[in-house]
Amino acid sequence: MARFWCISIAVQLIISVVCLTAEVDIFAAGEDDAFLALQTTGFSLSAIDSSVMDELVHRGWHKMVQAVVERSRAGDEAEVQRVAFQVRHAVQVEKNRLDDLIRALDRNYEHAVVVKPAMQWAQNSTHVFLAVKFAQRWNAPGALEVRNETIDISECCFNLTAFGEHSMIRRKYFLSFGLYHSLVPASSVWHFAAAGRLTATLQKNRPANWPRLMSGEGPKNLGIWRDMKDKWSAELMQHRPETTHREAGEASQKVAKSKKKRSRSDDEDDLDEVLDRELDIIGDCEKSSYKGTSVAELCDAAWEDIVKTPEVRRVWLIQFYNSDVGGETTTKFMPVWRRLADVFPSSVPGGRVGAVDCAHHKLCATFGVTKFPHVRRYVDGVGTPWSRGFEESIEAFVAFGERDEL
Repeated sequence: MARFWCISIAVQLIISVVCLTAEVDIFAAGEDDAFLALQTTGFSLSAIDSSVMDELVHRGWHKMVQAVVERSRAGDEAEVQRVAFQVRHAVQVEKNRLDDLIRALDRNYEHAVVVKPAMQWAQNSTHVFLAVKFAQRWNAPGALEVRNETIDISECCFNLTAFGEHSMIRRKYFLSFGLYHSLVPASSVWHFAAAGRLTATLQKNRPANWPRLMSGEGPKNLGIWRDMKDKWSAELMQHRPETTHREAGEASQKVAKSKKKRSRSDDEDDLDEVLDRELDIIGDCEKSSYKGTSVAELCDAAWEDIVKTPEVRRVWLIQFYNSDVGGETTTKFMPVWRRLADVFPSSVPGGRVGAVDCAHHKLCATFGVTKFPHVRRYVDGVGTPWSRGFEESIEAFVAFGERDEL
């Protein structure tokens, strides 16, 4: 009987080895059988490709994965690096799966926030160079990678749609604009660059010096790609900027109108100046529970300068809380407020989310705030309190910020 049992084990081991070395389904048996087969001298690591490693990690066969790593160290350096890459890739794939489970708990995750990404551009006489960063502003953090991208380059237009994630919020990055002049789509290319960026090289239909990138006025987050501009400036100087008679007339009218009233871009410049000034002021405030997030930390010294901005329409959503008192409602509300700080500025132009820790500042006593958390909407120093509960969706708080009253 013992002899028969030994023969049975040997047969199973041989079958496992054959399956592994022949790259057949190694998952027909359990992890223990696969592990035993791995210990035999006839086993080849070539049976473990990326798809097999992904499945090993997904099934939780960690003992098997560790054994493969140990076995690879007996070979050359190329084998070690190959297996190391497979393991890192498989672990990242599994981590993404687990992250998706956590995101599924957030009822707001599937509603992607639409963001028009920041751009920079430059040109030479024959091509336009475009850089896109998956963030609302070029100097702001954004998604490091995107998925389900669709990029369409036609004779007249550039269109981009991609989905990414930043601060655990799903975002839809969307661009669609007409170009100043026509392109040659077949000779125009794009590719992803490092750090959440995309670059495109667009061939002009004919050599020219474009006075601007777009057929109309560009957005505020469109800037100049300085390195590329410096690289091609000498070559581009040989071509005078193109300007039609109609554009020349429009330019003259704009100059005349600018003497009578301020333009929209002037207001946007004011808003940028306000933003820069706010960042300096907020930087002087003490640390709060929202340190390191997009929530602005407000304090007594910064209140008058930040909340009252008569030069431009500024919308603030501000939460008053007390870190010493805490409380279940305040604790549960903090993740919502952090997510709102990322969403609100892209939904409401000039919008910003802030917080005041009443344990360190007198503002709560000044405004008679005694129950926490307490939320107010401020426009030019005029506050409107939030009168509903704190289990509302992020969309409800965005809607509150979009109008003066509920």
